[in-house]
Amino acid sequence: MLSRLFIKNIAVIENAEIEFENGFNILTGETGAGKSIIIDSVNILKGERASKELIRSGEQKARVDGVFTVDADTQSLLSDEFGIEAEDGQILISREITADGKNNIRINGMPAIGSLLKEVGAHLVTIHGQHDNTSLLAKKTHLKLLDSAAGDELLKVLDEYKDIYNKTREKIAELESIETDEQEKTRRLDMLTFQIDEIETAALQIGEDDELFEKKAFLENAGRIAENTQRAYAMLYEGDEAGKSANDLLWDGINALGDVAEYDADLKKIHEELTDLGYEISDKVRSLRKYIDTLTFEPYELEQVEDRLDLIYNLKRKYGSTIELVLKYLQDAKEEADNIVRSDEHAEQLKDEIARFEAKRNSLADKLTAIRTKSGEALSKKIEEQLADLNMAKVRFKVNIEDADYGASGKDDVEFLICTNVGEDFKPLTKIASGGELSRIMLAVKNVLTMGESAKTLVFDEIDAGVSGSAAQKIGEKLRSISSTNQVICITHLPQIAALAKTHYLIEKNVENDRTLTTVKRLEGEDRVAELARTLGGAEVTEITKANARELLKQAAY
Repeated sequence: MLSRLFIKNIAVIENAEIEFENGFNILTGETGAGKSIIIDSVNILKGERASKELIRSGEQKARVDGVFTVDADTQSLLSDEFGIEAEDGQILISREITADGKNNIRINGMPAIGSLLKEVGAHLVTIHGQHDNTSLLAKKTHLKLLDSAAGDELLKVLDEYKDIYNKTREKIAELESIETDEQEKTRRLDMLTFQIDEIETAALQIGEDDELFEKKAFLENAGRIAENTQRAYAMLYEGDEAGKSANDLLWDGINALGDVAEYDADLKKIHEELTDLGYEISDKVRSLRKYIDTLTFEPYELEQVEDRLDLIYNLKRKYGSTIELVLKYLQDAKEEADNIVRSDEHAEQLKDEIARFEAKRNSLADKLTAIRTKSGEALSKKIEEQLADLNMAKVRFKVNIEDADYGASGKDDVEFLICTNVGEDFKPLTKIASGGELSRIMLAVKNVLTMGESAKTLVFDEIDAGVSGSAAQKIGEKLRSISSTNQVICITHLPQIAALAKTHYLIEKNVENDRTLTTVKRLEGEDRVAELARTLGGAEVTEITKANARELLKQAAY
């Protein structure tokens, strides 16, 4: 339950601290006093959007803190699912909103994100407002409400159904993609065949473009290479008309040193090293001779190399920036062409798979229908019992289920129907229920759906809209009954409901120093009598209205 609520700088509330009790808590006050701010603050704690527009005028930030006392089951759930440990059975949620739009969230003092707070908040508090009446009229919500009542048995089958439903859709989409226009398939296959042939005919080899560029450079300079190698060989070995070759001169010098090398150890070492170099140079010169002897090329070779490079360039321009990518395109094209050729065979295989999936889907959808039908009958009976407690004993409620197209949740078209007068046919809620009736129907539905849940806080925001008299009394008694297992916090304008509460809070708006301030005060004794008298008689509180208020409290005494 929500034990304590702290509000700072939210709208017209500068500072407020409310200690809620277990059981039935009521908040009353004049219209516009700020009761909705309490609901907004609780919504902030349960992870709803927190706008900077909520910050009190002139302030830079606002803050809401809530202390929740949780039972053992909830403690275990929060620990197992979210790793949140209750301290002395309590969870502290804090949320700060700043003028620059930032939100700071903490759970038990540790930073948290909004999505986590929303999941945690769903296990701590549920808010039922006037908008729930509208959602109850929306047919699209009826299936969700019915499934919520059906429980784990349905959820297990629904998970299986959704899995097979999605697989069926995937296979159908795959079949549609291959069952394209036959002319388009033929055109595509012709194009792929041409591309495959063009690339395969080229017989590309990875790295050959680099080799061809090197060969092109050689062929373009072949004349200079031949001329310079011949000249170098002549100068190194053959000599010229002017004298000896470099090789002859080298050996003449080595031999001259040899004549005197024996007389000095250093000179002898130099002579030996030069002799070794002389033999090495002679060997390199012979290698140069062999290179010259094998140096051959034909004029047409350069043209062949350039033609091959042009071919590779055009293939890379069309199919990929490298030879590797061109060959990858070739592989992909072959696979696509093969798939087109085999598409008829594949289509038949897909049709067989789809038939098996659809049979499984249909079987699971039938199970969902059976569970929903059974659950709908039970839900209708329970809601009628609740409506009887709410002064609507003759009203009949029916969960109507009809076949529809297969969808993500099965093939059931669910709608809540109601019969408010004996002898009339069942009709949709939208065409029958008045505002007061809707409030009671919604309370009956919510009460049935929350039965068996772990104890938590249920907030009702003006659920009594459109009702009065005995109907209001019945709503109050139902809320009081719910509060025996859940904490109930209710905003109301009606004294019949307010008198039944265990704890009563007054929300007041005052002006101080030209600023509007809203305060929250717990009422006891004569203060509570006075507030009930105000709701009974309006702005003027008389002894008669006070007497009536005391009578209401006496009748509602715990």
